[in-house]
Amino acid sequence: MSGMSGVLPYVGQVLLLAVLASVIPGRFVNDSRLRLGLVAVLLALGLFLPVSGLTIAQWLRSVTGDLSVLTLVIFSSILAQRLFHFNLVAAHSKKRLLLVVAVVGVVFYPLALGVSAFDPYHLGYAAVWMSALLCLASIIAWLSAKRDLSIILLLPLIAYNLHLLESSNLWDYLLDPILLVYALVRSMAGIKFSDAKGSKR
Repeated sequence: MSGMSGVLPYVGQVLLLAVLASVIPGRFVNDSRLRLGLVAVLLALGLFLPVSGLTIAQWLRSVTGDLSVLTLVIFSSILAQRLFHFNLVAAHSKKRLLLVVAVVGVVFYPLALGVSAFDPYHLGYAAVWMSALLCLASIIAWLSAKRDLSIILLLPLIAYNLHLLESSNLWDYLLDPILLVYALVRSMAGIKFSDAKGSKR
């Protein structure tokens, strides 16, 4: 394993805690500096305060496992918006990315859990075809003037080749249950919102 394989999981713990810590201050605290300070305090408590021998971050990791690179991108985007009112990822790119994640995840997880004889998870070990598809999708996004999406699609591949997670499977750099749940919720909310707008016309 690479000596860097512990870096990205730790970043994932920090981002997950920061996103959770930003929920209440982000909604009820208007002052940006106070909001940032509260999130920093809650984040520090989650990272360093022991609870039954483990920190809250370690407890979360034991439940969620290591987060994928795409989840880290989405979490970073959420924090940038909540704390600094900055769109790290364009709204339309984020919407497309989450929709693709939702579709792929709904197909992938049942197959990986043994619904059929075909297990797509094994494709992630010898990831030549998956890598080629990611590169092709990145090129298409770039030519379509979606530069942020193009870069995002390459980040899991770069992290995979640098062995930044403990896993040697490319799927673990692309997808995880936390991301799938978030993608499904946001995609369904978007569909309901669109239907509501359509019904008013």
